[in-house]
Amino acid sequence: MYCYPLFPLSHIMEHLEGVVEKSEVEMSPQELQLHYFKMHDYDGNNLLDGLELATAISHVHKEGGNDPTQTVSEQEIITMVDEVLLDDDKNKDGFIDYAEFANSMQ
Repeated sequence: MYCYPLFPLSHIMEHLEGVVEKSEVEMSPQELQLHYFKMHDYDGNNLLDGLELATAISHVHKEGGNDPTQTVSEQEIITMVDEVLLDDDKNKDGFIDYAEFANSMQ
């Protein structure tokens, strides 16, 4: 099951196990979205850089794909990251902040 077009609910809940006391049915879509953003913000600066975006994208393709033999090449991931930054990095600082991330989910 996907919570948003971008990420599967199971992926979020796996990372929140033992961290958040609420179940997925108790959390609003906005709470789930914030947790997804935070769990990929590895350096804790409240921004997603290209490497953090690449990790998030590769997780989605690894977990969301129906065909286990289908892989996404490094170049495809780079292209996807570039497209995300081009489309969603509204202030053109090279990062996706939470507001930009939330707007991209609508």
